[in-house]
Amino acid sequence: MIALSQPRTKDLLAIHGWSGVFLGLLLYAVILTGVVSVFAHEIGEWSAPLPHATHELPAQGLDAAIRKASAEVPAEFHEDLFFFSDTAGRIRAFFHKDDHRNGQPEARGVEFDIDPVTLKVLDRREGWADDIRDHNVPSALADFFVELHVSLHLPNPWGLLVTGILGLAMLVAAVTGFLVHRHLIRELFTLRKKKDPLLVKRDAHVIAGTWNLPFAFVLAFTGSYFSFAGAFTIPAVAMVAFGGDQEKLIETVVGVTVPEDKTPATFGNLDAMLADARSRSGAEPGFVTVEHYGRADAHVTVSMLPPEGKLAGATFIYDGDSGAFVQQKPTLGLVPSIGNDLFVLMGPLHFGNFAGLWSKAVWFALGFAGAYVTLTGMLLWTTRRQEQPGWGKLARAAHWMGYGLPLALATVPLARFAAPLLDVDVRALQNGTFIAAVVLASGIALRVRNLDSLRRVLLAGTGIALLVAPLLRWISGGPGWITAFENGLATVIALDLAVLLAGALCLLAARRAPAVMPVSHTTLSDEAHA
Repeated sequence: MIALSQPRTKDLLAIHGWSGVFLGLLLYAVILTGVVSVFAHEIGEWSAPLPHATHELPAQGLDAAIRKASAEVPAEFHEDLFFFSDTAGRIRAFFHKDDHRNGQPEARGVEFDIDPVTLKVLDRREGWADDIRDHNVPSALADFFVELHVSLHLPNPWGLLVTGILGLAMLVAAVTGFLVHRHLIRELFTLRKKKDPLLVKRDAHVIAGTWNLPFAFVLAFTGSYFSFAGAFTIPAVAMVAFGGDQEKLIETVVGVTVPEDKTPATFGNLDAMLADARSRSGAEPGFVTVEHYGRADAHVTVSMLPPEGKLAGATFIYDGDSGAFVQQKPTLGLVPSIGNDLFVLMGPLHFGNFAGLWSKAVWFALGFAGAYVTLTGMLLWTTRRQEQPGWGKLARAAHWMGYGLPLALATVPLARFAAPLLDVDVRALQNGTFIAAVVLASGIALRVRNLDSLRRVLLAGTGIALLVAPLLRWISGGPGWITAFENGLATVIALDLAVLLAGALCLLAARRAPAVMPVSHTTLSDEAHA
């Protein structure tokens, strides 16, 4: 690699450091919540398990269940239907029509939660899509973490814009980090354990960051794409090319054009269509859309999960009236294209769900390393400057976010499991508890002057919250380990053990005294030239 001049190296270090300082706090929040969201499906099953374990659409009986549900829905909501297996393992079926609310497009209709084994209706919700989602109790905990990661719970489109900008900041950090750490091969393995403690921490930061650079770039790029597509690209293209009609844009780019025919008609057998899709792809259906249910122009789009060894699944189109196979289509458009190939890679590369638990575990580890790099970068950058005006407060803010956010996140499951016992709204209690925990962490950060003591207190609080969560889950009516084992609910036991282990590790970390970190001119000089 071409050697960089000293002034240019300092400039790159400045860009790398300041982008982390100014945006690192929010970026750390997005990365950490993304790490948790990797296991959204498992969190949903853990927090609201059914008596049986399944996350697949049933092979038989679904057609009858959908027909029975449709009979209970006003005809105006037969315009569109989609169903899928949600994070809590229920089949979520939403009969709806496209409408507008406060000048913004939003669906309105009736949603059912259906047990995938007994095919009984577990819940029925009617109204606007956002209101229906807010009353969906089983997926409340998983939704909280996902929404915090995607939009920081800010109103649309501002939350997506913020996370998109943070993704770009992560791209800047990845690119400048690659240029700054020019001795990449050496830095992959360099850890000077007997050197100054600050250099040891710096080496750990560089090792984690260097190994994580390719993943950080991919994650930042795909995350920015998803954020800006929803917040800016789709509305902008719709405004320019479709007179502001976003539904028409999506229909043109993604959908299948069928001549309109409102004549009432019989509907094909969904079980047969899904069986055909399984035989063609060798995988399970992930998301099924029915347009114009019960009409002559109805058609069904079946999006399959990725088969083993592949990153993306196929998409099949069926005639809604006869149930006959029509065609296999790309996700975007009607003919294969490089744009479609790139688009379908975005999801699995960002979410890490293309190989089940194995890929999720890898994405979790790499995401955790990214959070570690972000946090240690902020702590190193601010701690060594804390004697300078203004930097002391920033160092305290880095400790508050770094150790206070995990505490606040750990209290959310407590709210989820306490809500049924208190007979209060689950999502309101989750949001309120999270905000209260953030305020509590802020008060602790302002009151505890010593940064190491602050770290210990926040870590101890996180550990206690995590250790209490499995017990509260059981007290609130969740299955115990014996019952979970007998019913094949391995996820419940595994998540309990993972949460208990994480809690114990937090308590151990809180007890551990950090190495003394003298901030000397020699240390700083060594670090700058390392």
